[in-house]
Amino acid sequence: MKALVPIICFVLLCGVSGCGGNVSTISGKVTLEGKILDKGDIGFHQAEGVVVSTTRINPDGSYTIGAEAKTLPGNYKVVIIANEVSIAKGPGSVPMPTRITPLAYSSKEQTPLKAELKAGPNEFNFDLKSK
Repeated sequence: MKALVPIICFVLLCGVSGCGGNVSTISGKVTLEGKILDKGDIGFHQAEGVVVSTTRINPDGSYTIGAEAKTLPGNYKVVIIANEVSIAKGPGSVPMPTRITPLAYSSKEQTPLKAELKAGPNEFNFDLKSK
């Protein structure tokens, strides 16, 4: 019985404090000028710090960053980058990426997009503007 006391205390403490529950999950949709952005990456960068949580944008414009990313609540800057790769023509040609998303959204320093994450589920939809 004495061996069970520490285990019972741990389980009770987890129940009260929400062990593992102090992380944020993030989901939403990304559009460009009102049209679904069907490719690319989205990243949430801590406004003050180095933590980054990223994921791919799905063909329907949706994205999800789950609890496994261990993203903590706080203020984040949002970076969204999407490129189109053109098919190279001719022998020795190299495929070149063409930027789909405006440059303003491509770095933590430039992006106007911000998100304040709370513990638990968060939903953020972003409609990117060309200018």
